[in-house]
Amino acid sequence: AALSAHIVGKRLHVEDKRDKGDEEEVFLAIGHEPEMPGNDIDSSTDDELLQTARSARAIRSSAAAMILSVFAGVVCLVVFNSSNDDAKRPTVTAKAVVDKAQKVWAYLPPGSPHEWCSKVDDNTDYLVEVITIVENVQSASMCCAACAGFSDCGAWTWGKNFAKPGVGGMCWIKKFNGKGQIIKAANTDVMSGIPHPDIVKFGVAPAPASASNITDGVVKKDVGPATQIGATCPGKIAVAGRGSAVSLVNTFQSSGVSSVQVVQGDAVVSHMGARSYWGEWCNEGEWTPGQYVRLQPLGKTLRFTVDISGTTCGCNAAFYFSAMPYNTEPGTCHGDYYCDVMSVCGVSCFEFDIMEANQYAWRSTVHAVGDYMGKPMGYGGSEDSPVSRDWTSKEYSPGGKCVDTRRPFTVAASFPTDDQGNLQAFELELSQTGKPCTVKIRITEYQWGWPPPRKDGWGELTKALQMGMTPVMSYWSSPNMLWMDGLGADGRGPCVQDNPSQCPDHVRFYNFSLEEYRTSATLDSNTEMF
Repeated sequence: AALSAHIVGKRLHVEDKRDKGDEEEVFLAIGHEPEMPGNDIDSSTDDELLQTARSARAIRSSAAAMILSVFAGVVCLVVFNSSNDDAKRPTVTAKAVVDKAQKVWAYLPPGSPHEWCSKVDDNTDYLVEVITIVENVQSASMCCAACAGFSDCGAWTWGKNFAKPGVGGMCWIKKFNGKGQIIKAANTDVMSGIPHPDIVKFGVAPAPASASNITDGVVKKDVGPATQIGATCPGKIAVAGRGSAVSLVNTFQSSGVSSVQVVQGDAVVSHMGARSYWGEWCNEGEWTPGQYVRLQPLGKTLRFTVDISGTTCGCNAAFYFSAMPYNTEPGTCHGDYYCDVMSVCGVSCFEFDIMEANQYAWRSTVHAVGDYMGKPMGYGGSEDSPVSRDWTSKEYSPGGKCVDTRRPFTVAASFPTDDQGNLQAFELELSQTGKPCTVKIRITEYQWGWPPPRKDGWGELTKALQMGMTPVMSYWSSPNMLWMDGLGADGRGPCVQDNPSQCPDHVRFYNFSLEEYRTSATLDSNTEMF
């Protein structure tokens, strides 16, 4: 979880063209809207794209059949319709195209629950004032989204010719107030457009500052006899449903002062750079694998409140599990036996990220040993890392409909099991008092590795949780956090850029509990789930 960069992976991009939605698919594939009343799309561009679509249709209709291919565990099914009678084509095909686009492309027809760009001109440059340039932009959709992160951006131009240095992947953020005409120039290396006025992205303007105090919401808990507080032993916290209090164990503190505060036996205040582990005991300046808690959450729900108010793009507040109790190597972090999937301290082990988050992004990820990318869930991601789109900024953000990240909210991580005690699913729910909805994700399988045969990550995860893992809390920042909170090629992620200098001093975790699992524990008849 404490990453400075993600290992670069390769992304497979798949498009399908089918039936009546061909024209729509061509528009969507470059960030256009399908033509409909009210859409502002350059007519010359329309003609080119429609001709492309019709050519594709002609080729398709001339084919009688295709072979069903199965290679390397990937099944590719292409369905052709030999009929030229449009009237016989099912109307569901247009919906299928839109449904697919909802998952892949950002800029969709008006009325879409997701985002779209007001206008896109292919092979066109807009000759207006340039505000700044954003590099490594993978698509026109991503460039349009980047424009939405700058308050004075009214137009954009994206370099689509990656064979030309200084053009491909460049996004020119441009000033245009929406009045008058834009002077256009033909340029086959670029495409340009206008952002939708309702789309907002983050990371350029400062985030809303935290208005909370470290004692807000904290309730004094009984943690037993007092212990000596030191740089690596910041104190004990209560975990309801657990027989004894947890002794927090810090990693080595070069300053000689703890980067973690324990408040009233309830709250953990993690200052920037902090990393602490759940322990059964703590001796100042000493670490051993035997002291770390072996939390066995199968059949249970782990619940806590988190306050990440004030955090912005580039900040990472993390709560995760590590297989530290079984690590026999002291590692390179002053011998604290820390391990994770990225071998930050020189030792790799199974890691399960319950949360890596800031006010704009959330990422939960399962990592088997060797699976650096893992299986992510939540919202955010870019920069050659798998993206997560389980919800949007409308639901989770400062002022969000379901979770207003300017205020504390509750995290519930559940691990239901089958009759044999094996992990049946992982469920995560974020909820907040007074909100009409929650955000919730659920996974029931995890395989990893390429080429096939893929490894049984679910079985590995079940075994790790049965043996018990150590909860870890950390708070760190980086200018290279777009793998977690970036826009992504689809432009639907939250952050244009990372600003670690704007990260607040601390985040808080408190009100911990471990209880028997029950389905949808926080939902009631008046609650909408996104």
